[in-house]
Amino acid sequence: MLKSVPFANAITLANLACGLLAIPLAMNTDTSQYAFYLIVLAAILDFFDGFVARLLGQEGPLGQQLDSLADLVSFGVVPGLIWKSWMETKGYCPPTGFCINSYIWMMVPLAAAYRLARFNVESSGSTYFTGIPTPLTGITLASFALIGSNIAGNETFLGIEVLPFLGFQVLFDQVYLWLYMPLIASFFMVSDYAMLSLKFNKTDGVDTWRWVFIGGAILLLPVLGYAAFFGIYVWFIITSFIAFRGKSNTTEEL
Repeated sequence: MLKSVPFANAITLANLACGLLAIPLAMNTDTSQYAFYLIVLAAILDFFDGFVARLLGQEGPLGQQLDSLADLVSFGVVPGLIWKSWMETKGYCPPTGFCINSYIWMMVPLAAAYRLARFNVESSGSTYFTGIPTPLTGITLASFALIGSNIAGNETFLGIEVLPFLGFQVLFDQVYLWLYMPLIASFFMVSDYAMLSLKFNKTDGVDTWRWVFIGGAILLLPVLGYAAFFGIYVWFIITSFIAFRGKSNTTEEL
């Protein structure tokens, strides 16, 4: 049976496997950091399955549907659970008893499901995204597990000391960030705002802004350290808004 599964689809199934393995890790703050690593691996696999499918001529509706199902788990369910576990750890919602805040995380997979379904029924061909791609949203939310697991007096990232005024603790002291970030992220996923695709295309006139985004993202890595994914997420929104003032409607997915 496995011999009949195209190689590109096997990569997609590996993406889904990463998401499934990350679920129990995401539900415990002591292990959520490892869930984040699995999500990063899932994102790498998510990139390569499309690349391999085009290279080997294995593109088709089955692969598209399978990719969306895998993305829903890896970049929707898992990041939402990571967010929920850290919110409970910070005391914003007790782990026992009824608390409406315990259900905010569900907006992430719900919005991801809607966005992925919308992508599957739209025609292809655009060089920009409608709304923020699901993988970028999922990695950003999941990265808070990495931040929370590495908070210290002097934060470092890859051996580089992070600037003092960018201490990570401030992120965890903002109750409204914890309560509303999933809602904001979900809104941007299903919105009609045009967002940059990293597929360079001279005809759409925004290649310069693609380079601006990439250059800024590289600079943010040593400056923000473990919080870099959150910074890159914000930087992505800013550069996209500037590049596509008033533009909408796309069909591409990361």
